[in-house]
Amino acid sequence: MNTSESTNFIGVPEASEYTNIPPETLKRYLINHEQFLNFKKEGRRYKISIESLDLLKKIRELYSEGLLKDDVNDNLASDGLPITITVKNQEEKGSISINDELSEIKKMLQQQEQQMTQQMQFNQKLVEELQKVSQTNQELKQMINRKDTELIGELRKGLSESKRMVEEASASAELEKKKTWWEKLMGK
Repeated sequence: MNTSESTNFIGVPEASEYTNIPPETLKRYLINHEQFLNFKKEGRRYKISIESLDLLKKIRELYSEGLLKDDVNDNLASDGLPITITVKNQEEKGSISINDELSEIKKMLQQQEQQMTQQMQFNQKLVEELQKVSQTNQELKQMINRKDTELIGELRKGLSESKRMVEEASASAELEKKKTWWEKLMGK
């Protein structure tokens, strides 16, 4: 709430004359909607800022339309009116614009959303790269397995050929042993 010297405050009776709202009703509005109104309390008397008088008229109109207290507050809040926050250790009220704060929060949320989008894009690229590496790794394993299978096949073929040759040589040696000395001498 702005409490500078340039802001003029008037008493409830003067405000009642200007707004055509009874003094007791004005006090009730001040209590029920204090977060939207700029006023100060001096002892038992209320001093209302001149800039809040039109808002008091609007509050009166909203009640005339049949709205309840919470509905009136919601309506005032949706209009983007500055909200007054009362600080307990000071008698003055400070006014801040909720719209400014909300705009700042929106900007931060948008920045955060952009960062999340960028992070998601980076993560997607990383996943794609990992899939490519995994696929390449799988292809290499298949190629190695194929080469191993071919090599093992060639080794088996070579071993069976060697075994066959050894068996033939062994059989030939057996035949030589079985030949009589006469056959050996004659070379048959």
